[in-house]
Amino acid sequence: MKKPYYQHNGITIYHGDCLEIMPQLEPVDLVVTDPPYGDGVGYGRHNKTIVNNEDVSINFAAMKLIGPILKKGRSLYIFTNWKAYPEIYEHNRSEAIFKIKMLLVIVKNNFGLGYGFRNQYELCVVMENEGGGVYNNKGFSNVQFMDHIRHKASTHPHQKGGHLLKSIINHSSNTGDTVLDVFMGTGTVLTAAKLLNRKAIGIEMEEKYCELAANRLQQEVFKFG
Repeated sequence: MKKPYYQHNGITIYHGDCLEIMPQLEPVDLVVTDPPYGDGVGYGRHNKTIVNNEDVSINFAAMKLIGPILKKGRSLYIFTNWKAYPEIYEHNRSEAIFKIKMLLVIVKNNFGLGYGFRNQYELCVVMENEGGGVYNNKGFSNVQFMDHIRHKASTHPHQKGGHLLKSIINHSSNTGDTVLDVFMGTGTVLTAAKLLNRKAIGIEMEEKYCELAANRLQQEVFKFG
């Protein structure tokens, strides 16, 4: 088993390729992750790039490995955009890895760049393993609003709002459960899980983001955004 980059109080970070590390993991209770969307573009005024962002196939490879380690009767939340969603839907339908439960619309406080149209929403596909999923909030809307992200040189281009992630984790897991993020970025999923008294595992290829995530998790007071 690969040695953790960071490990403390039920929170573990692995630096490396999630496709190599996932087969070594014990079963988890919830997966919340934000893979490369496969659009091959830079992001924002800092023109940041994302590893494995050439096409959507990394999503398919990850889903195949998540299936065996996600416990029965549990859920996967995978963020994507309008371009990649049809391919994810069709691939999952043909391979029958998960049952698609719902498509969430994530309304962003930030406006994206663009010519003619500027993006202000993303999507999140909710999938279930065999046996359904855990849904604690009977009034959970399929339209969710994300807190403002103050992007700077050090933030991840796909960084999600902590309050949004807390809502998702609280909705589909219970105290003491283990939450997995296989495209961890700067560790916001892990931070949200820690605040909710969950265990968490994050995997990230870029060491600079592993370092940022470890530093965030060592803080006593977390600041989202």
